[in-house]
Amino acid sequence: MHDWSWAPLTAQTQVRVGFHGRAAHPTGDPTRGIDALAALIQLFNTAAVVSRRLPPGSHVQGIVTDGGTATNVVPDYAEGLFGLRAPTSIALDTLVADIGGWAEGVATATGTTVDLTRAGKGYAHFRDNDVLSDRFAHHLARSGIRLAQPDGGVFLGSSDIGNVSERAPAIHPFVAILSSEFSDHTPAFARAAASERGRAVMLAAAEALSCTAADVLTDAGLAARAWARQHGKAATEL
Repeated sequence: MHDWSWAPLTAQTQVRVGFHGRAAHPTGDPTRGIDALAALIQLFNTAAVVSRRLPPGSHVQGIVTDGGTATNVVPDYAEGLFGLRAPTSIALDTLVADIGGWAEGVATATGTTVDLTRAGKGYAHFRDNDVLSDRFAHHLARSGIRLAQPDGGVFLGSSDIGNVSERAPAIHPFVAILSSEFSDHTPAFARAAASERGRAVMLAAAEALSCTAADVLTDAGLAARAWARQHGKAATEL
């Protein structure tokens, strides 16, 4: 795990892609069939190839949510749900447009038609407010925990804190309860969360967070600087 002053969290959304074909019995009248499932599988293959050249922090993962109902009928409809991530919200919009282009190309090649819709609003990328994260790091240092900047090229998933950080000054530090060779979402992390070290780190982080909140409430200058940085970052991302 990491002792980082902020978390490099990506933008995330899901898109639902449905291919429409024409049903047929594969032995009775095979030439009438337009296989929607074959088109969906081709989209997965296209995504697998193109994903190799996506920029760091971007990726596409998907599952089949509808692949037909009988093995002896060419399916006239097939649907996949794809999870997309990108380093910024703007890059995510570009990736959504890209997968739409891939799907249209597959539809043209297979004689199907295709619909693509976003499934839910998703998450914006996280925008760190360094005025507040620096203050948090200052308070945490009293416990002997010193935070560094994130390693370049490392991305740690997505979170709804990204949406909050679009609208208000926000922080999302990382404070390690395991050494760097381990990761979260593992049995080792679950054990560490219940360990003495996990408790000590939690209390230190809670104290630093409380002190930071108190500073915001009692120091009008700090709050003003945090909002000024928020507006400045928003302007640079237009």
